[in-house]
Amino acid sequence: MKYNPKVLLYILMLSTMGINTPLSIIGMISQISKHFATSIAISGLYVSSFTFTIAVTGLFIPVLFSRFEIKRTFIAILGIFAVSNLVIIFTGNIYIASFFRILSAVFYPAFIAIALTFCEKIAPENQEQDYITRILLGISIGSIVGLPITTGLGTIFGYQVAMSWIFLFNLMTLILIAIFFPKIPGESKSYEMPLSSLKSKEFILATVGIIMMPIGASIVYNYIPYFLQTVSHVYTYRLSIFLFAYGLISIFGTWLGGKMIAKKDKATLIVFQLVCATVFLGMYAFANYLIPVLILILIFGILDGMGYNLIQYIEASVLPDTPELANGIFLSVLNGGIALGIAIGGFLVDGFGVMSIFTGGIIFLLVAFIFMLYLILVLKTPLKNQFKKWD
Repeated sequence: MKYNPKVLLYILMLSTMGINTPLSIIGMISQISKHFATSIAISGLYVSSFTFTIAVTGLFIPVLFSRFEIKRTFIAILGIFAVSNLVIIFTGNIYIASFFRILSAVFYPAFIAIALTFCEKIAPENQEQDYITRILLGISIGSIVGLPITTGLGTIFGYQVAMSWIFLFNLMTLILIAIFFPKIPGESKSYEMPLSSLKSKEFILATVGIIMMPIGASIVYNYIPYFLQTVSHVYTYRLSIFLFAYGLISIFGTWLGGKMIAKKDKATLIVFQLVCATVFLGMYAFANYLIPVLILILIFGILDGMGYNLIQYIEASVLPDTPELANGIFLSVLNGGIALGIAIGGFLVDGFGVMSIFTGGIIFLLVAFIFMLYLILVLKTPLKNQFKKWD
């Protein structure tokens, strides 16, 4: 079987960007409410249904698809995304739109998990983490850069135009895979759930510890716009420009996280929590000073981007023999943590004021630090993955 791994890598990177763009409609809740003639609350549930679905289906969908031929799997999933988005564009019923949004989210974990596993196996020796990072960059770019594009199109031209660009992006990546991807077999052996691995102390501690990271980060990240408006008095186009800059720098953070893990994995996993907690403390202390707080938020953007790599790496390390399951759990932990962080952050803001988000974020990160410290230094859990190549 002959193929150029770089070509396949960049096609998959574009594809992960494409299927991540549905996450970028979070900035269009008011347009969604107007288009479907429904409440803001229902529109919010419509938006968040994608993330909640990924958090659940990431636990089992990837392994169900791991046995099938890879090119057909990718085409089938992207086809489901294209059809779902097409229906969403033209329907005026939010319940029909929600069904197709959830339907596409069901298959999202399979695409991402298989793409991550596939890239590990085709990567040249000693470049495995770099290939994984490129796929994670695709995830990051799709949701972060997609946010201002989708929001801008929705604000200027309306909901249907914004959804149309998402459909066209997905369609383009489907065509690229159909034309350029070779036929590559999946795992032919039947899959058995590795209960012993899932019951192990290492897996449980790693998963409980690592989910504290996206919870802590999400508590702060999702309420930064509100914090900047109410405390730092940053409004209108200035806020949009700054959030776009935050998104760009977090993409750099994803790249940096891959490089740091490849060189110093244990130190990165442990120190990350403390550095991020210190940044939150600084944001709390300098909340009334605009320039310092903006600099600290951008530093947090770098750390936020690094988190993708850290979560994926720890799950892949504790489940080295079942990479599809490990990558599926990574998606569940990431999206479940984000959803929990949004809910906890909302409770903190309503009950204790916006400044309490920093206290909440620090607490969850310190818990994550304790778990990582025990896992790595006390249990001495091996973190180096054993990558399997295709012949």
